[in-house]
Amino acid sequence: MTHVREFLSIPSGRGHRFPAVRVGLGLFLPLLVLVLLGRTDLTMYAIFGSLTGVFGRSEPHWRRLKHQSASGALMILTVLAGVALSQTDPGPWAVVAIGTVIAGCISVAADYLRVRPAGPFTYIFAFTATSAAPFAGSLAEAFLTAAAGALLAVLLGVAGRVHARRHTPAVRLTRVPPAWGRILLHSGRYTAAVAAAGSLSAVLGLGHGYWAMLAACAPLAAADAASGPRRAAHFILGTYAGVLLSALLLQVHWSPVELAVLLAVLQFGGEIYVIRHYGMAMVFLTPVALLMTGFTHSADVWALTMDRALETTIGALVAVAVIAGTTRSAQALRPGA
Repeated sequence: MTHVREFLSIPSGRGHRFPAVRVGLGLFLPLLVLVLLGRTDLTMYAIFGSLTGVFGRSEPHWRRLKHQSASGALMILTVLAGVALSQTDPGPWAVVAIGTVIAGCISVAADYLRVRPAGPFTYIFAFTATSAAPFAGSLAEAFLTAAAGALLAVLLGVAGRVHARRHTPAVRLTRVPPAWGRILLHSGRYTAAVAAAGSLSAVLGLGHGYWAMLAACAPLAAADAASGPRRAAHFILGTYAGVLLSALLLQVHWSPVELAVLLAVLQFGGEIYVIRHYGMAMVFLTPVALLMTGFTHSADVWALTMDRALETTIGALVAVAVIAGTTRSAQALRPGA
């Protein structure tokens, strides 16, 4: 009963609205430019570049600049890896293998840099989605589009400092040595979960196997083993509700400009709740993932939404199993353990 009450309670949104506006605006402006230029084939890469804005969103400006710059570089690299793989017409096992390596490496980099949100979730989303999307353009076009989206997100992230009433000094913090035991444990968890979820999806022959890999990442970003299953429950239930919302939205024929506005609004809604209530955030963010390809092609609504719901369940349950299996290792790394 306590868990039910906790799930139904939503903390105040104070302090979350302006960062959400910043992220939503960072997504909308590149999409609008591409629509006006008639290059809707590049919209996915602009979206992933713009997601640089979700990193360090609540940090002081100078620290946010540092973390978003690093995150933007990682995001561009993962997009390029996905586009390059998509042009080789990869099979599901190639995506699983390379995605697993990327998950482990990005986990180490993100933990070492202390970037928040933690873990490789957003990067794996970028890699797997772009690797699955056919693209007739050049790698350079994808790079420039993603880089432009990331640069705009970084500029929006630091722009508030110009008009801030009170500027916080750029105090140099004491660098705490990285806890390599914990970093490598987290990386091992992501590697195992992504590999297992992707492999299970490939064996079952599911249509969008990368969603299982993505779902396996979400619960692992929780602070400890106890909160991991709770985050998995939020992710599953929120995704189910988001799938229902997506099914309704996919019935509408959106013009490119209308779709750009819709995606920005949904991203704004997700950012409003992502720290306060992860399940509610997924209600808004799930349609973003399902609708972003609407600029270039239509899809079977039933197959798309059912695949998303099924593979989310598979990935999240795999993550819970990995957390349970590695809890003893995590406890051994605690000080004084």
